[in-house]
Amino acid sequence: MFYSIEMPTPAQTLPSSPLIRIVRVHPGVTQHLWFGFADGCFGLAHIQVWHHGWQVWPWTQRESFHWNDYMFDFDDRYPLTAEPFELKVKTWNDDDSYSHTLFFAVTIDPLPAPGVVGGLERVMRELGILEGE
Repeated sequence: MFYSIEMPTPAQTLPSSPLIRIVRVHPGVTQHLWFGFADGCFGLAHIQVWHHGWQVWPWTQRESFHWNDYMFDFDDRYPLTAEPFELKVKTWNDDDSYSHTLFFAVTIDPLPAPGVVGGLERVMRELGILEGE
């Protein structure tokens, strides 16, 4: 499944009071992610994605993606196996004059049917440690 969101973020939105949008997703494992910055952001607009109170992207805590005229585009397998099935997207904007619209998208593959594999085997397969049969 493909999920995407555009987040217009007003000028002078502080990191201590970011704009927050919830992206409701289905259970599964993330496959590919996109973080987009239009020309004119000049690294002033920032984005993070959180899951269950934990910063997931970028992985380094208190860091953010920020750029100008660029699309971060990478694979990452992250299991989404516990309710609520949602990602919290946080943005802020250090620009003192202009609003900037940030883009986030993710593809999520469904989990295997329960009972097909054991719990430990399922987690290992989701993380790519154990190959499927």
